[in-house]
Amino acid sequence: MVIDIAKWLLARTPYRVTRSNLNRFQAIEHCLGQLRRLGFRPQLIIDGGAYLGSFALAAKRLFPGARIHMVEPQPACCAPLERLGVEHGFVFHPVALSAAAGTVRMVCGETPGTGAHIAWDVNRSPASADVEATTLDHLFAATVTADDRILLKLDLQGHELLALSGASATLPLVEVVLIEVSFFQQTGEPTIPQIICFFDSKGFELFDIAALSGRTRDDRLRQGDLVFVRQGTTLLADRSWA
Repeated sequence: MVIDIAKWLLARTPYRVTRSNLNRFQAIEHCLGQLRRLGFRPQLIIDGGAYLGSFALAAKRLFPGARIHMVEPQPACCAPLERLGVEHGFVFHPVALSAAAGTVRMVCGETPGTGAHIAWDVNRSPASADVEATTLDHLFAATVTADDRILLKLDLQGHELLALSGASATLPLVEVVLIEVSFFQQTGEPTIPQIICFFDSKGFELFDIAALSGRTRDDRLRQGDLVFVRQGTTLLADRSWA
């Protein structure tokens, strides 16, 4: 609570606190706020890779009328997310998002970790848990429409395009996507050009860069979060330069 209040107060000043070089930033909540100022009002928010729910809480502050679904397969995150769901009315799905339903191996620890991920065939040896996997279509396609103005956030440690391949019916109904990308690839991760080309083929435009982060030892740019918006929406109507 104290940290949230401090962040709220700091956001209302012209100052920023950073732990690395000035060209790195964490502005996801600011970007969501900008979308709100442009008239975006999602009725459904899907938090894929919810971890401990910080994105869901930020989304609720900005879009209090939205239905929020948290999707997170880490066993260590289940109890905290279940409690968060009860406290705030969020729906929690303790599953991994993938191209098809089934059971997948996961690299994770006994405590929640931001680096936990679904194992690829070449790195199954460190995997420590079997988790249920399903698709975005299985979870949402039967119950959503374009009127929901869906906000889809995906932070899946390199499995984002696999999850999107299981969203052939859901993705056409999504208006805004926030997706984590990597500037140099680890095992199985898609490249940024691959991600941009995928969204271009699905009728989205790159709208914003919401975050950039460098690795700790030398600050080399490592990851970021890109915002894509569906073509033809009111969010892209204003094309003026100034």
